[in-house]
Amino acid sequence: MLSVPGTTKEPQRDRNHRREKRRWHDGKKHMPSLGCSACPNLGTCGGLQVERALYHCLDNCCGHPATCDVVCRNKPREFAQRVREIGGFELGNVPRAARLPAPCLPAVVPVLFHGSSRLAPFQASAVCLPIYKVIARHGGQERFADGAAVAAAFRFEAGTPLILTGTAKDQPLERWWSLGPGRLDAIRRLRDLGVELVTTPNFSLFTDQPRWDDMHSIKRIALTHEEFLREGMPAALHVNARTERDWERWTEYVRQRNEVTHVAFEFATGAGWAGRVGWQLTQLTNLARGAGRPLHLVARAVGSDTLPGLITAFAATTVLETTCFVKAIKRRRAVISDTGNIAWECAPTAPSEPVDDLLAHNWSVVRQSYEPAFGEGSLMQAAE
Repeated sequence: MLSVPGTTKEPQRDRNHRREKRRWHDGKKHMPSLGCSACPNLGTCGGLQVERALYHCLDNCCGHPATCDVVCRNKPREFAQRVREIGGFELGNVPRAARLPAPCLPAVVPVLFHGSSRLAPFQASAVCLPIYKVIARHGGQERFADGAAVAAAFRFEAGTPLILTGTAKDQPLERWWSLGPGRLDAIRRLRDLGVELVTTPNFSLFTDQPRWDDMHSIKRIALTHEEFLREGMPAALHVNARTERDWERWTEYVRQRNEVTHVAFEFATGAGWAGRVGWQLTQLTNLARGAGRPLHLVARAVGSDTLPGLITAFAATTVLETTCFVKAIKRRRAVISDTGNIAWECAPTAPSEPVDDLLAHNWSVVRQSYEPAFGEGSLMQAAE
């Protein structure tokens, strides 16, 4: 049995990981922070329970309000503005949207980051692109006249079902939010390109910042999801969360809103660290059970040890697979090692030689590696 390529990491030994681990919230292991009891936002936040000595989340304040962009009560005027822009931290006042027909998605979809180093149209049952590569970097204007132009630019077969991923580093995420009302125009342009589904921007939650910044990001995720649905674009709600209370809020939100048909999650960075990935899997499973209806999960950077549990918990699961493309661009070829796992051997090319064949090979090997998890023959059909 082949192992599924993913980003579930071996335990990290560097000092940064040790510091990060001490900031992980775990309500079963750690005592509540004493200072949280007097916070007016305790009911929404739930408080922090971490290994590190912490009186309350303001202990994470940088102390430099003039140069800091974090949502923090130590900047009263800006704090009020940031809370006002999202209508408060509660999720109940997010506008309702119509339930859209749920698109049928393959079990595994390759992510293409650009069209460079290739000549021939890539063939797959569906492809995924970064949303921020499809719209203009500033202003959100369209970069492509139609779906055929997108296919030509990213070198995939015209007419292939298209998914967009909103997962990114903070800079493009904040550019999307800064569009303000212009986000709706940008969504309409994406819809007109024939996009099947988009995963909403994954505004970040940080373990070393005051909790108001986390709650601000959570609310923005919910608001942008509603905006996509409002404009007729099927969207997967990205459920970033840091504490059990965050997960409880997402579960309640999903349960009360049948317009949420898909949820998205990324297991890269902190969520995929050994010692934390199991906690995340438990929370996702609880959300699937608590929703009260079938949900489709769109997962990115999920490892082979985590995927079976997700497939069991959710009615359908789609993996956004980045490895085959990234490795092809770096001239690495997928091979089956003696242990039955996928290894990556050097595959140098001549100057200006395209990597079409290498990408096609990598996609074939990587795609087949998911067969044991999803079931034989399942990758030939849509997940729903």
